[in-house]
Amino acid sequence: MPTFDKKPDCCTGTAGANYLSSMNSGPYVSAGTQSPELREILSGVENGESLRREDAISLSKLEREQVPFLLQSASRIRDNGKGRTLTFSRNVFVPLTQLCRNRCGYCTFKYEPGEGPLFLAPEEVVGMAKKGAQLGCTELLFVTGDKPELLYPVYREALGKLGYESTAEYLIAMGEAGLRERIFPHTNLGLATRDELSALRESNPSMGLMLENISSRLLKKGEAHHGCPDKVPRHRMKTMELAGELRIPWTSGILVGIGETWEERIDSLYALKELNDAFGHIQEIIIQNFSPKQGIIMEKYPPPDFIDMLKIVAVSRLIFGEGMNIQIPPNLNPGTYPLFVEAGVNDLGGVSPITIDYVNPEAPWPKLEIMREIIEDLGFTLRERLPVYPEFIDGKYINDDLLRLVRDAVDEQGYVPSEEVSNGAY
Repeated sequence: MPTFDKKPDCCTGTAGANYLSSMNSGPYVSAGTQSPELREILSGVENGESLRREDAISLSKLEREQVPFLLQSASRIRDNGKGRTLTFSRNVFVPLTQLCRNRCGYCTFKYEPGEGPLFLAPEEVVGMAKKGAQLGCTELLFVTGDKPELLYPVYREALGKLGYESTAEYLIAMGEAGLRERIFPHTNLGLATRDELSALRESNPSMGLMLENISSRLLKKGEAHHGCPDKVPRHRMKTMELAGELRIPWTSGILVGIGETWEERIDSLYALKELNDAFGHIQEIIIQNFSPKQGIIMEKYPPPDFIDMLKIVAVSRLIFGEGMNIQIPPNLNPGTYPLFVEAGVNDLGGVSPITIDYVNPEAPWPKLEIMREIIEDLGFTLRERLPVYPEFIDGKYINDDLLRLVRDAVDEQGYVPSEEVSNGAY
């Protein structure tokens, strides 16, 4: 699998400053003057006021020369809450099944029966867990298609021969098997019931479900989520509400560039904020950029504009404030991910020494040694975390038996004990 064996050209030295200087007349300084309206919005948020929806929308319309002021504000807010530490997790990506009943316009993960295995066998999953644990991975990232048993009789029958009636039942069992290898499951099941989430909670210190977007408009014919019963926004929000009631540390986020409007992006973020305000269980917001690929329905769609991505990341920081963990996937932004540090992110997601990103197979992980050099050049420290963030390592969120295992795996700050990072096993 290809990896980066040197720093990307735009990421050498003071990466954010140098790149942003190409946007303006000087390093990280706007060529223009900050408008009074922008100054009022940013100073209010930095002083602890909540960002109003109408102000968030106005920030999305900023002219290019005003963007650095937004980024500076987002960075200050991040620094106030998270300091100068950026995090990542070392994982094993387990595509338990790539069959799916949805037909998302941007997906390369799904295939049909006969195009690949119906699912990974138990011994394969355990083997991946063992190898990952041996290489120092702490996260067993389970990703599946959505409810393929409802569409494919051949899958349902094969699963039944193993003794399982649903993908959820199989995930529960495989999570428990992975945990026995002392690697922590983090499951992205899709829509789930209370009972399924409760059972997964016994072995998963955290779980996740991307909202992607709150707009039901994207379900219409010709849009990205047409023919996708599991992408109905209210159903996804219901699953995350159940997770909140069960106090499950949760990862969610939005997918940018799939035909949504700026207002729909911002409304999606506010929907997640409202959920977190109610339950306090969202540990992480991922801002993921659409990446066009050959063979998908949306292969001719352009990727989201880079400046727009900087804006939405920074606006996310302003909406959620200093306490939220905000992530940008580094493998989807290989030459620019350090620049999003200037926009307020504090996490760089999962990086695997043994598996590809099966959702974005064309996008290799960055080498950890290089990622650390880049982050240190920016004046930050890179720390490894578990799939559950330090602030959620608590009896309120994790059951007692699992909590003991989690605490045994971290230092007094809640991070994986420091050592020289390496994923050179590619």
